[in-house]
Amino acid sequence: MTADWLDLARVHAPLLVVATPCAGAALTLASSHARVAWAVGVVSAALGFLLAGELALRVLVFGVEAQGVAEGAALAPDGVGVFAVALVALCTLLAMLAGAASVRGGEPRTAPFSTIALLLMCAGWSGALFARDLVTTFIAVEVASLAGVGVLASHVDRERSMLNGAFKALLAVGLGGALMLGGLFLAARSFGGVGFAEIALAHLTAPGLAATGFGLIFAGLAMKAGAAPFHAWVGAALGKASAFACLGVGVVGVVGALALVVRLAIYAVSAPATGEGASLVFAALGCVGILFGSLQAVGARNLRRLAAYAIVAQAGGVLLCVALGSPAGFAAALVQVSALSAAGLALYAGAAAADVHDLDALDGVSRRAPLAAAAMTFGAVSLLGAPLTIGFLGRWRLVEAAVGAGWWWAVGAVTVASLGGVIYGGRLIER
Repeated sequence: MTADWLDLARVHAPLLVVATPCAGAALTLASSHARVAWAVGVVSAALGFLLAGELALRVLVFGVEAQGVAEGAALAPDGVGVFAVALVALCTLLAMLAGAASVRGGEPRTAPFSTIALLLMCAGWSGALFARDLVTTFIAVEVASLAGVGVLASHVDRERSMLNGAFKALLAVGLGGALMLGGLFLAARSFGGVGFAEIALAHLTAPGLAATGFGLIFAGLAMKAGAAPFHAWVGAALGKASAFACLGVGVVGVVGALALVVRLAIYAVSAPATGEGASLVFAALGCVGILFGSLQAVGARNLRRLAAYAIVAQAGGVLLCVALGSPAGFAAALVQVSALSAAGLALYAGAAAADVHDLDALDGVSRRAPLAAAAMTFGAVSLLGAPLTIGFLGRWRLVEAAVGAGWWWAVGAVTVASLGGVIYGGRLIER
């Protein structure tokens, strides 16, 4: 009997991965106590990660084909999707654990809503990464984005200065959603449908319309991810946000959006009609992201702003990987997303554990909070791309893919990113 239930769970694993955090959010809503809500959230996030990790293991390691779900939810997992969903689920679990002090110390009326919003973020990005068509993707992205605004807004009562950041994030979510909706309409008109299978097999009569549609969709996702030059809301939203909000919006939200960019780019860059234009756009956005993010991180005095802008620079590297349009480039992009998530979790969680906000307050942290100092040091070392770190592996894979494609200028962009990382990462390590 147990084996039958396990087999049934494996068949419906994609749906369970999306439904588990939703069920956890519903259970959390029934509790008004912050500690109970957090405990339910941790259990739900852990169960979601176990389901997502087991699915990724079966698909990526053992080569089992993931089964799609057509009834009630148009889900069709692929290799990129299952890897990215497992990463999102892991980040959600770690964010829930690392943000325990923030949630327990919040207002009793609002603390449970932080947990609910984070679980809905996980469910939304998982649904988008498993979606089989653009409509399902759009709906799931909007759920995740609005939940991210909810994470920010849930702590406004405790920190009124966060209201401005939450409002700017809401504007970015709204504008990004409008761009995505317009792009969806143009893509549907051009491809004759919204399914990814239809897009892959379509014979385009209006390639310009298709390219414009994809461009709007990617612009909307870049805005939601806070990628330059659409990152004006990032500093205001995360600079004074709570640790839980930084971990949710600054890590889970960014990882979900960037991973979705990688998944959708496989269809856009690989298509002959849209590939060249999409590749140029991603290359330009990648270089702009590396430059703007690095410069703003170097000048930041607030620790959370520095981490946010450093992640903007890392996101530029992800877009640069995607621009290559090759399997090696997409693989390098996923490694970069993993490195970004690790650095973000380490910096935000370390800052929360040590209770520091400005760089000047880091002096002596290694004596007061050695574990927090070690976490922040790991994040800083990963950002500067030091050997034996996942940040180094991501940049090395990008250099390999760029050299293989003959993009020597991309190697120069990686060098600039590394130099910027040495400056702002070195400032953290020095402190």
